[in-house]
Amino acid sequence: MTKKIDRAGRLYADMLTACQRRQHQDTLAVVLSCFLAALGLTRFDHVGCKSPGAISRFLNHQQWNTRLLIRAMRNHALRAFQASLRGRRGRPPVIEIIVDTTSIAKEGEFADLEGWIHTLNRVRGLHLVVLYVCCGELRLPWSFRIWRGKGQPSPNDLALKLVQQLPKEVRNRTRQLHFLADSGFSSVALLKGLTQLGMPFSVGMRKNRQTVEGQALHEITSQQRRVHLKGLPDLDLWVYWIWLPASKQNGQREQRFVITNRPRVPQVVRQFGRRRWKIEGLFKTLKSRFALGKFGQKTKQGVLRFLCLSFAAFLLCHLEFLDERASGAEQLAPDWGKLAQQVKHRLLGWVRLVEIEVERQQILAVLDEKRRDAA
Repeated sequence: MTKKIDRAGRLYADMLTACQRRQHQDTLAVVLSCFLAALGLTRFDHVGCKSPGAISRFLNHQQWNTRLLIRAMRNHALRAFQASLRGRRGRPPVIEIIVDTTSIAKEGEFADLEGWIHTLNRVRGLHLVVLYVCCGELRLPWSFRIWRGKGQPSPNDLALKLVQQLPKEVRNRTRQLHFLADSGFSSVALLKGLTQLGMPFSVGMRKNRQTVEGQALHEITSQQRRVHLKGLPDLDLWVYWIWLPASKQNGQREQRFVITNRPRVPQVVRQFGRRRWKIEGLFKTLKSRFALGKFGQKTKQGVLRFLCLSFAAFLLCHLEFLDERASGAEQLAPDWGKLAQQVKHRLLGWVRLVEIEVERQQILAVLDEKRRDAA
């Protein structure tokens, strides 16, 4: 059995460099420990070694380098990406660049978050455009942008910006890259931008999207047909469709359309459609395990830091999973609760020990008071 690589430990050590003061480093460790409880709740008010006020000041007001934290996460994600491709034999794997929007519903007034809270797809709250890089068993939430409402860059514009900002080590592998998105990311500007980058894509399309001849996609009777869409007359595209299982509401199957910029057999297009759901699994894990949807901060800086630390907790656990697989452990799918506990105990065990000591002193104080009352 090969020796286990401690990539999670190295990432945690680099994350601490974002804080210059030891007090801030300790608070960062405590906050990460809350995320790594993997309960979908942060429970900052139940921490024994830091007060809720201290944690709130750390996230919202105190001076530490959020950019350095993000840079550390991206550097380690890039190293994991390069390591996954190093030494491979045979046909190179497909690198899936998946983009989607996730919404964090919020009610009430948020005066300090002006420009960030909007309604999208009938959900009022904070809306993130997330770029997810997948390659084999590798799962890297690379970056995200906050949609700032009408009159600002649209989710499609933000998605294109995220793709353009991928490091050259990723973007230069154009023969392996494949962009995946649903029909919410099918604007003319986005498809043109992906074409200019030389990136193959499989993107969902509304059934009423029209070709230059005025024919709607649902009127096309044969798959793998070359079409030219309105707004994209010079771009060769191919149309396919997928039938979803019958819904419980009306018992009818639903037809979904997909456009690609390279001809493929329908079976391959269906496979790409299934792979796009990986990002839905990411959102479910982030919200149910790492508290992505439970921020309570009132400042933009606090919200941004909270979101980054939620993604960081996921990345720490995923690197732990990759290290276990590299060391020969047989594990088919990540057990996020178990992985989070391992990372928490190994890297942040001192936080729990301090909490136990604080609780022990509190119990002893109660027992002493009880003895004095009895005497």
